[in-house]
Formats: sequence, structure tokens, C-alpha cells
Amino acid sequence: MHMKPTRRSFLEHFFTLLGGAGLGCERFGRAALGAAAISEKYQLSCQTLPYRAFPLVRALQGISKTGYKYVMLYQTHADKPVFTPALSSAERSDLKKLLADHGLMVHMSFVGLGVDLKTDRGQSDYKRELDLFREFDIKTVVGIGPWGYKKFPDEPKPASEWEQECALFYRGLEQVVPHAEKLGITITLKPHTGITATAKACLRVVERIVSENLKICWDAGNVSYYEGIRPDPDLPALAPHVRAVCIKDHRGGRAHADFPVPGEGNVDHGLMFQLLFGAGFRGPLSVERVDGTMDATKMDAALIDQRIQKAHAFLRPLLEKHAGRLPQ
Repeated sequence: MHMKPTRRSFLEHFFTLLGGAGLGCERFGRAALGAAAISEKYQLSCQTLPYRAFPLVRALQGISKTGYKYVMLYQTHADKPVFTPALSSAERSDLKKLLADHGLMVHMSFVGLGVDLKTDRGQSDYKRELDLFREFDIKTVVGIGPWGYKKFPDEPKPASEWEQECALFYRGLEQVVPHAEKLGITITLKPHTGITATAKACLRVVERIVSENLKICWDAGNVSYYEGIRPDPDLPALAPHVRAVCIKDHRGGRAHADFPVPGEGNVDHGLMFQLLFGAGFRGPLSVERVDGTMDATKMDAALIDQRIQKAHAFLRPLLEKHAGRLPQ
């Protein structure tokens, strides 16, 4: 019988794993020295994704005025490409100026959305995206694995079809990871059903393709929504491999589409930050959704402003508390 873990048992499990893995004072001493070399304890951004129905400039205005210093760009806004390899040199220069004008630094991006990594063309397009990100000095990108369902939530793909799809995806991933290594970019895959559905599944991915440039982006909201798991009991084991976080809350049971402002749903963000930063996490974090049960593409921009500001107010003290701290 699977028993829902308590906060106490979850933390005890975490520290037991640290000891068993030999993560003692020496390793944490090195982590502390590394943290000391970083001028900021954390990099919190908001994605432009919530504003995707609006021009990019409106997204940057909202994100900048609500207190964020970093931003994660979405590829399209108002049905127009704004951050893709198709941008001309002039358009890329204009985008850099637009970011600077709003006092924002882009520190992360999605990669491979709409790209079929199982094909030669898809792998080429994926690499072109990585090249674009390198030009913007983005060192961390977020991707997803193959989708595990014919129809979510109760019609998974047949085993034979799924196994073949995964094999082809891994083959494609093996082709693009060396390019990321060359560019100094870390590809992070996030929970989204399939091969990254849970922390345990994510751990299998990084054990199969071993590279410092292929890691995990944790998304507790997705694990709650797609899998009905909260908190994930295997996050402590995965934590040393997490290099980015997409911050998303989820309210209700599995497959219930309700993504409130962080702090209003199922996710215990304080516990999540304690585990990740305690394991040495120093990566970017980005607010992804604040739409609740609304259609995000039909939300008023002023309402999005209010909600991402509320998210910022909730997250900042938690991050100040946990970022840079080591387990006692």
C-alpha cells in the first residue's frame, strides 16, 4: 500500500539519502564556496507565457513593473514569432534593446516545443534554437519528453508504440546534447507525463544519458496535475540533478485544470525550496502559470499583472529564507 508521505517523513527521507550518498561536510563545503562566488542567492523570473495573447512589449512591461529582474521568453506573442531562430539580425538586436529598455535579463527559455526530436530535421531545428539561445547568453533551457497519452488522462499510448517513441526520442536527444555541451548550455527536461512524469522517472533519464548538460527542470505543479502526486517522495534523490524550476501551483485532484497563483494550491513551495537549495541548487526559477481555471489567452493583461505580482510577493520571502542555505 502506498501511503501519502508527511512533511516530516519526507524531510527525514531527504537527509537519510544525503548521508547514504556520501554528501557530507566536504561536498557541502565545496557547494558553499561555489555559492559565495555567486552575487545573488537566486534568480527569479516570470515567463512571458501568461501574456502570450498580447504583444511581447506588453509582457515585458508587466513583468518589469511587478518587481522581476529576470524573464523567460516564450516563442510567440499575439500569434507572431518573437524569439525563434527565424529572427533576422536586426530583429535580434531590437529584441536585446527591448529587454534592456525594460531592465530585464533573459536567463532561460523553452527549447524544442513543436519540434520532432525523433527526426533529422527536428534535431537540426533543435540545434538552431540552441544557437539562438547562446547568442542571448542563455545557459539553461527547458524541454519536454514525448507525450505519454493518446488522450489524457485515461488513455495512455499502447506499450509497443510508446517504447518505440521513447527509443527514438532518446536517440534524438543523444544527437543534440553534444551540441549543448559545445555551447555551454544545459538542457533540462521537465515533468510532463511520459519519461519525466515523476522524480523517479526523471532520475532514470539522467542515469541513461550522463552529461552535465542534460539535467532536470522541476515542476511540482505538473506532477500534481498530471500524476496526482504531492509532494513527490523521490524528489530528495533527484534534487542534485535539478538545474531549473518552473514554478506552477495546482489546486484539486489529478487532471483538474486549476493553476492558481503560487501559494494557493497543493504545492508546498517552502519544502520544495528547502530540499532543492539544500542539495546545492543554484539554477534559475521562473513563474509559469497564474490563470487558475480561466482561459489564459483571454485574461486581461492587468489581471495577469496583479497575479504575477502576488506570486512575486509570495515567493520572494521563501527564497530569501531557503536560497543558499545548507542542511543543518
